[in-house]
Amino acid sequence: MLEVINLDFAYKKEKILKNISFELDYGQSVCVLGKNGVGKSTLFKCLLNVLQPTNGTVLLDGHELRSFSRSQLSQLISYIPQKQKNYVHFTVFEMVLMGTTARLKAYQQPGKTEHELAEAALAQLSITHLKHQIFSEISGGEQQLVIIARSVAQQSKIIIMDEPCANLDYGNQIMVLEMIRTLSKQGYLIIQATHDPNHALQYADKVLIIQEGALFVQGPPKTVLTGQQLEEIYQVPVTLYEIKKSGEWVCLPKKTRDQ
Repeated sequence: MLEVINLDFAYKKEKILKNISFELDYGQSVCVLGKNGVGKSTLFKCLLNVLQPTNGTVLLDGHELRSFSRSQLSQLISYIPQKQKNYVHFTVFEMVLMGTTARLKAYQQPGKTEHELAEAALAQLSITHLKHQIFSEISGGEQQLVIIARSVAQQSKIIIMDEPCANLDYGNQIMVLEMIRTLSKQGYLIIQATHDPNHALQYADKVLIIQEGALFVQGPPKTVLTGQQLEEIYQVPVTLYEIKKSGEWVCLPKKTRDQ
């Protein structure tokens, strides 16, 4: 379980995060929503122990996050940034194998165990067929699945993702979101930032909405993502519609008629 208790964070005198508290458990897919600049990235850095809260506590399985060494934490939490480095010459297998190095000592080379972990991660993400391809030459959606497989090979049960669907076409977005949901059902805690309420409505178990550095609302998406809440967050008129056959909800902008 990941617990955040009364968390504050400030850069010098500017308060970025204000009294944030929530609990997240393994097996959940969690979406963090909010406008640009409200503190989502800062919150992630606190969850990764990159930044130390000004006040408050982050607990991982009952232990303070700051009590873990960097090596220990890398085996418990992995992070997938929005922008990836330009891995031009690496194969997909080599990319996934990189995830296993979190458990190796300095200068230790991956061995049989690490290769087996990488193979298993590729199979778990259903991308074994990409194993020998060059990472930079596959599609954006496939690249994102490879990066997720790298986190799986890292054997961390918490994966934090910063807008994993950014710059992906619709088909690749669905492919990535479906895999995120699959991993959460397999016991992973997945925390992703997104700007699309529909991602939360259709794929999340829980939503955290950050507004002006504070936790504006949290809970099941179909309960807390109302038109009124979304309009207040994004300052645009929206309407939520239920798809009767599936029971799913979608968020669409309200159309204005010419006067």
